[in-house]
Amino acid sequence: MEDLISKTKILEWLKIREEEAYANAAQTFSPSLFKGKADAFNDVAAYVSSGHFDPIPLPTIKPGDKVVITDAMNEYFIGTKAIVEKISKSAPYSAKLKGIHGEWPLSSLEVSHD
Repeated sequence: MEDLISKTKILEWLKIREEEAYANAAQTFSPSLFKGKADAFNDVAAYVSSGHFDPIPLPTIKPGDKVVITDAMNEYFIGTKAIVEKISKSAPYSAKLKGIHGEWPLSSLEVSHD
């Protein structure tokens, strides 16, 4: 599972780093030479604020759900529908499917809506 980070904490950190960068640059460079670096801080802050790093909500797959296999080493299984019997408790999380041998990574399954 991916590590999630706080958008608020990143923006706070960027603000602190920007202020430090301004203070250091004022001692070293003329203001016109530092403008590009300040723009970079603002660009990163705007990119984070716009939601580009927001986590994508994934449906929770649980026992009893009907799922469809969306990714498999053997293409024969792609599109196969099955019922989830059990979810593993260890990472990477996987599901045992009724009537299909093996365990399937949750990332290769989608909840079926039919």
